[in-house]
Amino acid sequence: MRAAGEATRERILAAAKREFARHGPAGARIGRIADDAKASKERLYAYFPSKDALFEAVVERLISDVSEDAALRGDDLPGYAGRLFDNYLRHPDNARLSDWLNLEADDGPTSHSHLAEILQLKVDQIRRGQRTGHIDPEWDPVELFALIIQITKALALPNPVLRELRRINGQSGDTTLRETAIEAVRRLSRPSGTGS
Repeated sequence: MRAAGEATRERILAAAKREFARHGPAGARIGRIADDAKASKERLYAYFPSKDALFEAVVERLISDVSEDAALRGDDLPGYAGRLFDNYLRHPDNARLSDWLNLEADDGPTSHSHLAEILQLKVDQIRRGQRTGHIDPEWDPVELFALIIQITKALALPNPVLRELRRINGQSGDTTLRETAIEAVRRLSRPSGTGS
């Protein structure tokens, strides 16, 4: 693909990410994506044959980008929580897309088996950490992975009620929330009988 074509494709993906994060797969509009990307609908469809294909490309890019930015290693799950927390703060659309993906899970357009293959690498790292004694082997690796994501996302981007509760109780800043996410994952994953 020529450089100009690649630049157009990247603009379309960026615009689609914003649109899908705001409106979800069902509410997103190809016209708004094309306008935001400064591309025609025809050009958009030349790269992505349908809205479903575009959403799938956005989700694949999301998982790839987050995986690159917040690598999960079996010997450092708390560090993963910190990196994931930072990613959510820098890119809140990532968390919103993840939420939409979960909401659309039963009837959404994405190829679940392909996404599962990508995420399986993270689950494999958790298993590796269990084998090497870094992670409590009593946990189901898939369930532990899901818990880590949910804990980290909830603390990185707290809902308005939690933000208000924090304000009422004199708590502010993301630093303590980041530390809480890291410590929660440390305690959650620590093998039984080990200290801090």
